[in-house]
Amino acid sequence: MRLESAYLLAGPEAGKRAAFVDELRAAVKAADGAAAEEHRLYAYESGVGELLALLRNGSLFASRRLVEYRFAELVKGKEDLGELAAYLASPAPDAILLLETDQFYVEKALEEAVGKARKQTFFEMFESEKPRWVERRLRALGLEPEDSGVEALLELVENESSALDAACSRLALVLPRGASVGEAEVEAAIARNRQEDAFSLFDRLATGELEEALETLDAVLSDRRGDAVQVISALTWSFRRLVKLHLLLESGESFEAACMKHQLRSKAAQRQNGAALKRYSRAECERIVRLASDFDARSRSLGSAYERTLLQLLAYGILVKKGRLEAAPPAASPLD
Repeated sequence: MRLESAYLLAGPEAGKRAAFVDELRAAVKAADGAAAEEHRLYAYESGVGELLALLRNGSLFASRRLVEYRFAELVKGKEDLGELAAYLASPAPDAILLLETDQFYVEKALEEAVGKARKQTFFEMFESEKPRWVERRLRALGLEPEDSGVEALLELVENESSALDAACSRLALVLPRGASVGEAEVEAAIARNRQEDAFSLFDRLATGELEEALETLDAVLSDRRGDAVQVISALTWSFRRLVKLHLLLESGESFEAACMKHQLRSKAAQRQNGAALKRYSRAECERIVRLASDFDARSRSLGSAYERTLLQLLAYGILVKKGRLEAAPPAASPLD
């Protein structure tokens, strides 16, 4: 994989985009012999000036930096676009900038500054493609899909590749190799045991109380259906979608139309996200996304020994504090 100084990652398919970023991380490590130092900023919080300051300040600890700038479609205005275009014309030699958006396009000036060759677009699968995708994935995992099982899985699981892949992997864990996957098997593995699924923690945070959320979290970790990174990734994805739903509602879209735009077709998914929209304002969702990003970095650096404590604290930070939680220890002393 050729390493460029910048990429524009566009389109709503978060699973495919995450796979591209993982491939990029691996390419950096192969080229440099060490992982890149990673940073993540959000355009609704951090302006272009802050982004450019980060890009132009070199790192003392890594030979290369990977900087994600999410919601890049919010970059507008002649001054911001001009400054970002000037940077792209003369980028920092030790940084890779990822301009990310769930939209298909950003401002024309930014599209031109990045260039067509450095733009990657991640399209959602068509509805007609999803059954075949699930069938292929289940067969690759050693299972034999039945039509009824594929239909049940698509009804119960978020129709996005990372969520579907997680559900298929769960079926491969609980069923013997070569087993048929029908509606009953999907119901037993996915629906009846949703408390063991990382995405179900979002449901507890949306509709339940802290005690229920912590019980669900314990089940996820005890049954090894997800580690800290996977759980945080699922929560981040869910709350980022809430931000998008809020934005659509604020623009005048109906709740039903907003749900359809984000493939929330089942009544259960609509109920869950409707409850979450009432519980968390857009500003709170944005804070929660930032908090989850912070915890993601901490979980990767601290390792599995602290994952339960970190995730319990994150659940508290989401449900009780609505994102207003300072994860860093006090500067003076942890005992103060």
